[in-house]
Amino acid sequence: MGCLDLLTPAMHIGRNIRKVRELLEVKQESLAELLKVSQQTISKIEQTEYLTDKAIERIANALNIPATVIVHFSEQAIVEYLKDFPKSNFATGNEVEYLKLFESIIDLYGQLLKLKYKKI
Repeated sequence: MGCLDLLTPAMHIGRNIRKVRELLEVKQESLAELLKVSQQTISKIEQTEYLTDKAIERIANALNIPATVIVHFSEQAIVEYLKDFPKSNFATGNEVEYLKLFESIIDLYGQLLKLKYKKI
């Protein structure tokens, strides 16, 4: 079963790619360079509702993330995912706090990626 087999009708892969790229603070130009395509191609991809599994994997690899992060990206999914963690791991039981914590983790990961790309 491929990544796209798990899509719900409301998902828009291109928008998910844009959101993930922006969270990682990667510019369209930088992603285009990594994929050896034009910035205009990245713009079109981000406007495309569905992509092949191969295309999603290629973009995910360029961003150094699992493809499932792109396919299943949604704030609600993050909240649901964090609900499964034992409450003792967090200061409160408030899902908004969980989301803030997760966003902080994403920000830190983005900063690590930026440092990695500066070394290359």
